[in-house]
Amino acid sequence: MKPIKPLADRANAARTDMRIRISVAALALSCAFLFNSCGSDTRSSPSTESSVTTELEPPVSSTPVPPPAPTTSVLVEFATPQSVNGWSSVDDSVMGGISASTTTWVETDGSGALLFAGRMTTEQNGGFTSTLGPVDQSLGQRAAGAKALGVNATGDGRTYVLQLRAGQSGQDRWIARFTPSGSPGGTNGNLVSISIESFAPVNRFLRPTTPSAALDPSTIVQIGVYLIDEQIGNFRLAIQKITAIG
Repeated sequence: MKPIKPLADRANAARTDMRIRISVAALALSCAFLFNSCGSDTRSSPSTESSVTTELEPPVSSTPVPPPAPTTSVLVEFATPQSVNGWSSVDDSVMGGISASTTTWVETDGSGALLFAGRMTTEQNGGFTSTLGPVDQSLGQRAAGAKALGVNATGDGRTYVLQLRAGQSGQDRWIARFTPSGSPGGTNGNLVSISIESFAPVNRFLRPTTPSAALDPSTIVQIGVYLIDEQIGNFRLAIQKITAIG
């Protein structure tokens, strides 16, 4: 039996050595697998860091933006002789006075104008002259939204009255005074701007009254021009056009 014992020991040692070799090889394979797996995860895994995008606001311009230019709509323009058709003078002779005026067309610097001229006197209970345009429902359509009315005219130093007929019935009267320059104003005369807020309500005798509602430019149906306030003597007013200014 003594010769067999060393052989068994050698066999056991060989088996032990084999198991150690197998374990070492398995451990090496496991480490290699884990290394490759970790490397792959590191490369393919998405980043958990949040990406924040900051939108830059456009720079604020230091250059001031000009306000929009006001819109202008022509209510009446007297460029041709036919444009004064429907306009007529109404003077204090209707109440016994002797003031007299005419409404005609004149050429002015290649264009034209309505010429309101005559003589005003307070004799015989008189004291006014006027020229009145025709009733025109389209005036309100063109004047809707207006903040002011513009009168392009050449005057004589006197102060005239612009009268508007307006309202739902067209019977409301509103007046505002204006004094156009007497110097030549070229084709379009001298512009006088009259704010809508400056018009005051009056009755048929041009006396102040209480309005039923504020003046609505979209309801304007007639335009007229008066000379009153005891401004006696000869007068002359040339009107090129009247506009609505938005």
